[in-house]
Order: sequence, then structure tokens, then C-alpha cells
Amino acid sequence: MKKWILMLIIVFLCLPSVFAQTKQGANTGKEIRNLVSAVKAASPGDYILLPSGKKYVLTKEEIAIAKGEFDYDDLSGTQTEVNDRGIETKTISQAHIAYIYPDGQATHILKTSVSFTAFMRHISNTFYLVHYIDFMEDPHEYIEIDPPNFDVFRASIQFQTISDGIEELQAVNITAYNYDGENVYIRYCSAPDMVWGNIPDRGSYKPVGESHKIEFDVE
Repeated sequence: MKKWILMLIIVFLCLPSVFAQTKQGANTGKEIRNLVSAVKAASPGDYILLPSGKKYVLTKEEIAIAKGEFDYDDLSGTQTEVNDRGIETKTISQAHIAYIYPDGQATHILKTSVSFTAFMRHISNTFYLVHYIDFMEDPHEYIEIDPPNFDVFRASIQFQTISDGIEELQAVNITAYNYDGENVYIRYCSAPDMVWGNIPDRGSYKPVGESHKIEFDVE
């Protein structure tokens, strides 16, 4: 009996050390400076300490993005969760989440200017800018939009299939709030020389299937 009591005492004395080791193992990354050069040299799990005191933990995808080596067209290796409706949530980084729907469409939510700029570089290299034609028939690369009820940066990039009843194209609809002080809507397309807005008698492309919308958080 005394032996069993002694063993229980030893176990309880060891528990704090085990928990401490587990906690340390869960946070093995080191703090790095908030610089692109530091991110390029970082390892997954390293973190940036934000002014708020929160840790921004780097993923392998984010480090590859900083190095210019990440393939946005292949998200198969990213952390993925699937809900009961079949929607895949892919975490590219804390600042870039992608929602892939069963119909093949996708919406990307971006929360920092750095992540938005990197993804926009990919889009501009892959798709063609669509000009907006106003009522004066003047073209614009984007249009200004009303801001939401928060003043931090957020961007939504929606990939959508559109059709004129004959051919199907890929459209990219970009909504950016407070990016370099502007709130804008921009559109890209898989086909060149497309326009939208005031374009009577020029044909009309409409979305195919459901339009998916993600609500921004206000954190």
C-alpha cells in the first residue's frame, strides 16, 4: 500500500514538468522581426509579435509566398477543413483564408496589405483587367465603393464562372476596403478586352450558379 502511495506522489510531482514540456513543444517557433527578409529566412511556427501583443504565426505557405515560390493554383497541401455542406476552408496564413465551394467557385479573404499585394500579383499575371465603363462612356480600372462599418484593411476576392449563354469564362471580383486609403471594387477576367458597367448592346455575361458571399469579421 505504501508503495502505491509513493508512486502516486511521484506521478503528481512529475505532472507539472510534463505539462511544461508539452506547452513548450506546442510553441517551438522563435520570434522574428516584421520584415520580408526575416519572413524569407523563417521556419514554419516562427512568429511576429504584433503591437497588440498577439503572435502572428507563420505557415510554410506564407514563407514560400515571401520567397516568390508559392503556387496559388495548387492549394492541395494547405491546412484544410471541410464542413457538412462540403465547403473547404483552406488556411494559407492567418491573413489569407480560402473557401472552396462544391461547385468549384472560391472566395479568398485577406486581412493584410502584404497578403493582398502578393495575391494580386498572381491574379494580374493570370487574368486580364476588366475596365468599368461609366455613364459618360469613360473607362476606369476600378470604382470607389462605400466603406463598411470598420476601418481596418479587408479584401474579398471571389472567383466566379460567368456566361453569355454560349461560352463560359472565369471572372475575379475584388472588393478591397481601406487599401492605401481607398475602398475599391476591381474586376478581372480570363478573357482579354472585356468591359462592364454601362455597355448596352454589347452582350451580357451573367454568373453561372450560386453567388457565394463571405461576411468579414471586425477583429
